[in-house]
Amino acid sequence: MDSQLDDLGLEIDAAIEEGNVSALNELIDRCDKALESEDSQNRAIIFFFKANCYSSLGSMQSSDPDYMWSWQQDDKVQEILSLRRAVSDPEFSNLDPIFQCKILTNLGNSLNQFGRFIAAIQVWDSALSLVPNLAMALGSKGAGLTHYARNLYDYGHAGILVAHAVDNLRDAISKGALWDSGLHTEAEDYFRVNFNSAEGYLEKIEYNFEFDLDQWPIGENKREVKYRTWCLENGLFLSPLNDVCRKSVSARDVLHLPSHKYNINEERRFPNYYNALKQEYVTARFMLFESFDCENEHISDKDVLLLNGFDGVQFGYRSEQLKTAYRLAYSLFDKIALFLNEYYEIGLKASAVSFRRIWGQTKNKTFELYPCFEGSKNWPLRGLYYLSKDLFDADFVDVALPEAKELAGLRNRTEHRYLSLQEYAAPVENTDIQLYITIDDFQLKTLRIVSMAREALVYLSLAMHREEEIRDREHNKLSLPIQSMPINSSYE
Repeated sequence: MDSQLDDLGLEIDAAIEEGNVSALNELIDRCDKALESEDSQNRAIIFFFKANCYSSLGSMQSSDPDYMWSWQQDDKVQEILSLRRAVSDPEFSNLDPIFQCKILTNLGNSLNQFGRFIAAIQVWDSALSLVPNLAMALGSKGAGLTHYARNLYDYGHAGILVAHAVDNLRDAISKGALWDSGLHTEAEDYFRVNFNSAEGYLEKIEYNFEFDLDQWPIGENKREVKYRTWCLENGLFLSPLNDVCRKSVSARDVLHLPSHKYNINEERRFPNYYNALKQEYVTARFMLFESFDCENEHISDKDVLLLNGFDGVQFGYRSEQLKTAYRLAYSLFDKIALFLNEYYEIGLKASAVSFRRIWGQTKNKTFELYPCFEGSKNWPLRGLYYLSKDLFDADFVDVALPEAKELAGLRNRTEHRYLSLQEYAAPVENTDIQLYITIDDFQLKTLRIVSMAREALVYLSLAMHREEEIRDREHNKLSLPIQSMPINSSYE
């Protein structure tokens, strides 16, 4: 780190310690100016500094209990965006591994705070893949898993998550744990409290640590095994267990809606909605998997005359299948918004519903959340709200994902223009009508959207579970409970 950057870091530390709001805002501007001329690995460091400024500005308001559950914390959104820009910087991998882990751990903690616990687990795992004994990543993940477990309606799944949490928390408070900047007593105490609580829970339920989580077959033939193994490795099964392990117990799309209530004359429609969402998701997931099989010509491509455009474009059924997977997965977000519109009785016309717009409305140039969301202590629902900020909408300036606009643009291209998938990056120019992208790059982006759709479906189910608990306490109206039942149990 050069001397100017070192001085900037020291000034930020001083402003944070003093709680100097004006200085922190000025230092954010200095970070932005520094980024304009910086093209080395220092960019990731500057983004990290900027994130620390936003984190401190947010923390100054966190002493207010109402603010902690406020859904509109702009400083924290900017913190997450800055940390993600640090991680996505091409030079990030050249930073010291400990420094990389520090950035990743902070990102995971911020995501978890806003209910994005699934995304947080993925980020903590990235940190631990670099430094397996990093105390802050281990402890944060362990504590996050205990909170995740508390939001599950399947207590068997909850026990497995807590067992994994105990392992992480035990390692975090062990003598072999690495504290990147010296022992953090307050954090260690927090991890120890969570460890003792989690251990006590497992003793209470008499959790069987000898139970084999890998005792089920995951397929009846090589192709099915390959597909389901791929889903496991990429964390794509609709099961909370796939967030903590890659055992065969996780290789089931078992998640559905929790038990919930309707008024006597109300249509029992939400399981039907979730059926449709779930089926479209697993179809998009399988289409993505099949798109990797480009070695053999598909029968639909046989005897199809196509001219060589000398642009490296790969035509064929698999390419179109990949585009369809992208469109199908991306469309799930607006359909989830339709679910929310009815479940929370928001009352928007179906044509006006979208995943970014379902949460509130703009009045006098200020965005206001609908009353059913503002201040709601529904952690998974807040996670769904903050996941919506990873999607780009021209009417909203706040996004928490650097590539959000690009991902939205790809969806538009697949729907309304020409998206050409290349076998290799041929030197051709993009136009307003036609965009070129390598098939490998587009597969990664499709995997990103499919993973986000899976995350959204988990949050939706758990948010409904939490909301039903809240309604049971707050309302005393005549209703009819319903427990969703599987149509078939071929994989149970």
